Amino acid sequence: MSFFRFIFGRVRGFRVLDIAALAVLAVLAPAVYLTKAGAGDTRADIDRVEQQIGESHTQIRLLQAEVAAEEQPERLASLSAQFKLQPIAANHEISIETLGDIAQQSAPAPRADPLVVAQAATAPVTPGAAQTVGAR
Repeated sequence: MSFFRFIFGRVRGFRVLDIAALAVLAVLAPAVYLTKAGAGDTRADIDRVEQQIGESHTQIRLLQAEVAAEEQPERLASLSAQFKLQPIAANHEISIETLGDIAQQSAPAPRADPLVVAQAATAPVTPGAAQTVGAR
């Protein structure tokens, strides 16, 4: 029996080719449906993201308008007059190289913990015993 005779032959009144085409159709129909449903979900996600992008653009425009309103020279001048602010004098400006020196000079000295100092002051002194400040 040749291959072509089998494909075009009849089995119980049906052509094998018709049965194979029906099987392919039975597999493709759900596959196409699932693909289209997935594409619909993807399209909904795309629409949602595009809406978020539009909202972000609107928020950016609002923030840019707010910055422009806050940076108006008239407003800044009135604030500086209200708080009696003046431009920095030239002798108060420093270079980048001297920032480290200024930071070291103005660093606060470490403070002692008041609880440790109080415990050390009230602890009895035993001759020959090692002193441990702050030991509990």
